[in-house]
Amino acid sequence: MQTICVKLRIPGTPIKYRTLATTSEEIFPNIGDCVASTFPYAPGASLNDGDWFKIEHVSQQAFAIDLLKETYDTPDFDAITHDDFSKIDFLFLICEGNVFFQNISKARLVKKKSFINIGGLYEYKSGLQEIVINDLPDAIFCASSDALYFRRLESITSIFRGIDQLYREATAEETEQFLKSDFITLKDGYSVNDVKTANRKRIALALKTLSELRPDDRSDIFAYIGDYCPALMITRNTFAVGTEDDLKMLLFGIEQRFYTTLVGNEKRIANSVVPFVGH
Repeated sequence: MQTICVKLRIPGTPIKYRTLATTSEEIFPNIGDCVASTFPYAPGASLNDGDWFKIEHVSQQAFAIDLLKETYDTPDFDAITHDDFSKIDFLFLICEGNVFFQNISKARLVKKKSFINIGGLYEYKSGLQEIVINDLPDAIFCASSDALYFRRLESITSIFRGIDQLYREATAEETEQFLKSDFITLKDGYSVNDVKTANRKRIALALKTLSELRPDDRSDIFAYIGDYCPALMITRNTFAVGTEDDLKMLLFGIEQRFYTTLVGNEKRIANSVVPFVGH
C-alpha cells in the first residue's frame, strides 16, 4: 500500500502535511524505472527522454526542505479536509526510502461536474475535486545517496524554495561589473540597460566560470573566442560588445560552447551542454 500525501500552503503552521489517499495501485514508477541516466545539474542544459539532472549532498543545500532532512511516518499525518483542497502546494509519496514529488499548480486542482461510472451505472456529480497526476514525478529524492533527481528546474522551484539560485540572473550590479571587465570594450552606446534576461543568466554563469580560471586558462579562452568570433576581437585579450548578440557570443565563448565537427570541419555552437561522464 502507498500513502499519498500533500503539503498545504498554511502560513504560520508548523505541521503542513496531510494524507490524501492510500492505494495499492502504482502512482509513480520506481526510481530504477524512472531514472534511466543522470547528469550533474548544468544550467541551461537540455535533456533527452529518460535523462534526469542530479544534485548530490542535497540535504546540505540551503534550499533543502525538511522532507529531505528528516524521516516522517506518514500515518501520523492528519487526513486532508474538503477546505484544504485549494491550499495544496505539492504532492509527495514516500516509498522505500525515496520521496517522489509533484508540483500542484492551480491548473492541476480541478473542480468540475462529471458523470462517474460506478459498478456499470453512471451517476452525475457536481463540485468534484480532482488532482491531475503526471506519469512521472517532478523530482525524486533518494535518501540512501542523498541525491535529488529532476528534469526541469522550473517545475520544482515552488517545492524547493531557492533552488532557482542554481540558475539565477545576474544582478544589475553584477551585470555592470561584467561589462566593465578589462577584456570588454563597449561600443554603439551599448550599456547595462540593454542586457536582457537570457544574457543576464549567462553572465551569472560566466562570472562563476571566470572566477575559477587560472591566468593561463583565461588567455586560452580568449584565444579560443578569437578563433571562433574574430569579428569581436579588438586585441588578443579584448573584445568589442555593441549588441545583445555580441554579448551572447562572448558568453558562449567563455563557456566553451563552440566546437568543430570531426567530419566536415563544420563550426557549431552547442545550445546546451551537460558534463560528460565516460563509461
